[in-house]
Amino acid sequence: MYRKTLMAAAAVAVAAGHLVVVPVNDVQAKTLRFADFGPNRGARAGALKWMAAELEKRSAGAMKIKFTWGGALLGAKNSAKGLGAGVADLASIVAVYNPGQLVVYEAVDALMLDDEYATLRAAYDLMTTNKHALAEFKKKGIRYFSNYTTGPTQLLSRVPIRSLADLKGKKIRATGGFVRAMNAAGATTISLPQPKVYEALSSKTIDGTTNYWYVIRGYKQYEVAGYATELNLGQVAAFGIAMSARSYDGLSAKEKGWVDGMGRDFILHMAKTMVNSRNATKAELQKGIDGKKVQLIQAPADMKKMLATEAAKDVQKWLGKAKKKNLNGPAILAEFKKSYAKYDAERKTKGYPWK
Repeated sequence: MYRKTLMAAAAVAVAAGHLVVVPVNDVQAKTLRFADFGPNRGARAGALKWMAAELEKRSAGAMKIKFTWGGALLGAKNSAKGLGAGVADLASIVAVYNPGQLVVYEAVDALMLDDEYATLRAAYDLMTTNKHALAEFKKKGIRYFSNYTTGPTQLLSRVPIRSLADLKGKKIRATGGFVRAMNAAGATTISLPQPKVYEALSSKTIDGTTNYWYVIRGYKQYEVAGYATELNLGQVAAFGIAMSARSYDGLSAKEKGWVDGMGRDFILHMAKTMVNSRNATKAELQKGIDGKKVQLIQAPADMKKMLATEAAKDVQKWLGKAKKKNLNGPAILAEFKKSYAKYDAERKTKGYPWK
């Protein structure tokens, strides 16, 4: 539910004994409440702030976004449900934290893809055109808005992990296909949302976490884990922004146009942000932040191959989920892969669009 501040065509007030007339256009604004479970820092938070500023600019101040950070309004595991109930107008959602409910969206996590731009464009295409994806979101009372991506997966740890042998017996926080991969390597896996990873590392509840450069920086996990094994494997992209269907339906045609355009353009901005920040963040962590450094370890080829192979098998798990929902899993994956291939070929021949 959005907050709409209105005044009559002329508002009156008494100030210093004089009658003051305030034009309605100076005070009229529609504010969308955005619930995010992450902190107010890092690459993703920066991209969201850009989005808010851009929406206000495009609408000439008629639409604004107010953020509630750190899960204070909706946490990672209840964001989709809370959004559908109207707790907020917009929220960040993660498919894996809504098991069995956003199965089509999970398809974009089922493959081991390495380019942020092609992945984001393909995810947006699937989620805004596939009838099953649209129906899935509608059933929950929400509407797909835009997408994030984590970028390639790395392994952050409290102790150095230089080989497959070093993984045996370790307690690793993992999601998606990396649960299977870490288990196959002899590690014990634990499921935790990002806001709880820092505490788990600090208390030694876990030895490490499959993670991403911008998250390690944004959540300050480098303070409690000083080693990063560079895997550069698949990314999580069933991770984006949804809008309350009730809130969207309450917008005017002009307001819907601004919102739809913003969701579409956020894809390109997010891709640019993630590609450009990846190396910068890695270098910053190695140099040290407030005296805390992360030692970079290059994963050996056999380690990367084994983990990638095992993680990729997770596609069979997703196909099973799709079948239970009476979805044509192979057709959905083929649609997503075709779209990814198109954008990846475009990137390779023409470069990224922002360049």
